[in-house]
Order: sequence, then C-alpha cells, then structure tokens
Amino acid sequence: MKIRFYLILCVLICTHVLSAQDELAIIDNQRFESWNALQIQYAPTEKLNLGLEAQLRLKSLGDTYKKSFFEVQAQYDLQPFLDVGAGYRNSDRLDDVGKKQGHEKYDRFFGFAQLKTKFNRFDLRFRVLHQIKTQRLVTTEPKDNSRWRYKLSTRYNIPSWEMDPRLSVEFFMLDEVYSTEAFDKFRLSLGSKKRFSSTSAISFKYLFEKEVGISQPTSYHILSIRYEYIFKSKDR
Repeated sequence: MKIRFYLILCVLICTHVLSAQDELAIIDNQRFESWNALQIQYAPTEKLNLGLEAQLRLKSLGDTYKKSFFEVQAQYDLQPFLDVGAGYRNSDRLDDVGKKQGHEKYDRFFGFAQLKTKFNRFDLRFRVLHQIKTQRLVTTEPKDNSRWRYKLSTRYNIPSWEMDPRLSVEFFMLDEVYSTEAFDKFRLSLGSKKRFSSTSAISFKYLFEKEVGISQPTSYHILSIRYEYIFKSKDR
C-alpha cells in the first residue's frame, strides 16, 4: 500500500507541475518534462548485474507524449574500483517539429567504464560512456549519431537517514574529436532514493539539461521518477 501511495502521489505532483508551466515554457526556450520508469534488476552473482528498464517521457507543450524506450544492460564489477558494462535501447520518439512529423524509431548500442571510490561520507563515481544511435526504417538522411558522455556523480551518506542526497553532472560530446563544436549539451541532476526493502525502491530527481554551442539553446527542466525492483540469485 505504501508503494502504491507514493506512486500515485508522485504522478499527481508531476501532472500538476507540468500543466502549470505551459505558459512559462514558451519564454526563453524553456521546456518542462517528466520521465517515468520501471526498472527490473537481476543479480545472478555478486559481480554481475543485469537490468531491464521501460521508460515513458512526457512533455508539457503540444502532444503530451515525447518518447518511450525499452533498455537492457549488463554491468560487471571488474575490480573493486572499476565497473564495465554494455547495453541496448529500443526507442520511439515523437517528432512534432517541421513539415515532416511522426514517430521515429531508433536503436542505440552503448558501452561504458566507471571508476568508483569513497572519501569520508562521499561515494564518488566517474563514468565514460560511448553510444551509437541509428534511426530505423529510414534510408535517406537518417538521424544517426555517436556520442561520448562523461558523468561525475556522488552520494553523501547521512547517518541514520535513509534518503541520502545524490548529485551528478554529465557532459555530452558528439563523436567528432577534431571539431570545436563537439560539446553540445550538459545535464545536472539532484535527487535521492527511498528504499522500501532489500528488493524495491523509488528514486526521484530533478534534472536540468541545456544545449550549448548554438544561438538559441533550449533548456529542459525534468522531474524523474523510477521504481526499481531487484531479483537476487538464491545462492546469494
């Protein structure tokens, strides 16, 4: 019952916040979105973690629907200080700008390496991710791209407190190493996680994303809610 209550409350808050921002979003290229996700993880061993995520992204202007995707990912603890992983995302995106509008289908493959350490009460992580995204069902000028993503994140452990604050900053670079315009956006996030048991939790955060390197960059204000469920091997 508690989980259901939190989910209903979060959805209601997101709905009211997004609807109230429609007029503001027209000014200064501001956009407001909500990202709602369900993630299922399976840990067959202590070092290996498999994940499946379904996410729906909504926006406050125009059609409510923006994007949805299914993603699978594998992460392996190669060393106590190093994780490596890879994954695939199948996404559907609504393009409602310009003359040609409609749903666009994408495949995205990615791999990453993540350094991790602890300093006092801080849990520090630095991830380097490379992704290749291709548009399906399009033979003429598909919207393909490759990116490097650099993410620094931290969690502060507060004694006798379940919902530790989490902060991250991520930089997005187009796969054009010789271009001065490769850096095209960044993303900041601040949030926390509420754990209900050893197998279930809800994470929530506010994200600020902004384009760079263009004359009229768009800024995104995002509320993200994700329900997480973890399966563990009986041997563990």
